[in-house]
Amino acid sequence: MVPWPIALLTLFYGVIATLSAAMVWRTAHGEVSVQFAWAALWLICSGGAMCGLPLLRPWGRALAVWTSALLIVATLAMAGVLVAAGRPGIGLAVTLSAACHYLMIRYLQRPSVKTWFEGQEPATSRQ
Repeated sequence: MVPWPIALLTLFYGVIATLSAAMVWRTAHGEVSVQFAWAALWLICSGGAMCGLPLLRPWGRALAVWTSALLIVATLAMAGVLVAAGRPGIGLAVTLSAACHYLMIRYLQRPSVKTWFEGQEPATSRQ
């Protein structure tokens, strides 16, 4: 059974994969002028994390960590663009949203979470 925190992370990456797939589709049909490689990269990374997390595979956890790190960089870059455009309030809000991705990385690095991905049950204290 997939633990509920991992299921929520999978749902989050599923939303990102869906948005990325829509962007790939719109880029392929010429509706938007975004570079196809970036949209495809987001689709591959988020799709891999979405599939690897519920399977409790070590590569899925590693891919989720890397995808979250990339999302932090993209979020902070977006915040910088907003501040440069003269919208510092929204830029600050976007900057604070990067904490969500950081917390996901911290959660996936916990020893008890790592044991789920190594095929072992996490140690629980019985009293």
